[in-house]
Amino acid sequence: MEFTLETRIRTVLTVFLLGMSACQENEVSDQGACDSGDMVGCYNLGVMYQSGQGVPQDLERAVSLFQQSCDGGVRASCNNLGFMYELGAGVPQDIERARALYQQVCDGGAIEGCNNLGFMYQNGTGVPQDFEHAVSLHQQACEGGDMAGCYNLGVMYQGGRGVTQDFERAVSLYQQACGRGDMQSCNNLGAMYGNGAGVTQNFERAANLHQQACDGGNMRGCYNLGVMYHNGTGVPQDIDRALRLYRRACDGGDTSACN
Repeated sequence: MEFTLETRIRTVLTVFLLGMSACQENEVSDQGACDSGDMVGCYNLGVMYQSGQGVPQDLERAVSLFQQSCDGGVRASCNNLGFMYELGAGVPQDIERARALYQQVCDGGAIEGCNNLGFMYQNGTGVPQDFEHAVSLHQQACEGGDMAGCYNLGVMYQGGRGVTQDFERAVSLYQQACGRGDMQSCNNLGAMYGNGAGVTQNFERAANLHQQACDGGNMRGCYNLGVMYHNGTGVPQDIDRALRLYRRACDGGDTSACN
C-alpha cells in the first residue's frame, strides 16, 4: 500500500482583506475609501467582488479594481491581477501579462509573487521551463514566510526537480508549512510517514496528519485517510467510514477517490 502525495505546484491568489471588518460594512466603507483615492480600499473591494464576499461575485469588476489599486502601488492587487490574467477570469487570458505582474510583485518584495512566478517556470507557462529557477523562487517565497512556497519547494525536493532529490528536506518543508496551516503539506507529510520516505514509517502519525488535512478541507487527505480505514492501517479497520471518506473526497473533486 502506498499513500499518495499531492504534487501540484500551486499559484496563490491573495484573498485576505486589509483592515477587515464585517463584509457588508466593508463594502460601503471600502467603496467610499476607493472613491476617495484609498488604494487599499480598492483592493479590499476587489477581493470582495472576486470572491463574492458580501457582494454578488463580479470578476470583471474585481479586475478593474485590482488594476486601479495595482497602479496605486498595492502589490497584493498586482498579484491578484496576475492571477486573473493567468486564468482568464474576468479578462481575456494573457499569460505574458500574468508573468510580468508576478515579476513586478516579486521584485517589489511581495513573496506571493515569487511563488507564482516559480509556478510558471516550473511548468514552462509563458517562460522556458526552468526547474532550478523555480526552486530559487519558491525558496525565496518560503524564506519570506509564504507557506505555499514552502509546500512547492517540498514538492520539488520530493520529486528531485531542479534539486537533488532529498526526502528528508521535503519532510522538513512539509512539517514547516503544515504547522502554519497549509493542509496540502499536512497531507504530504502524512504520506511521507505512511511510506517511510525521509522519516521513520509511522502509520498512526500518518493517520493523524491525513485526518488534520481532511478536516482542513484537503480532499487528498480524506482519500488517504479512507485508505487507512479501509485497510486498518494505523487505525481500526472501518469499511463504512472508509466509504464515507472516499465519497467526501470524490464529491470534493479528488477523482481518484471516485473509483
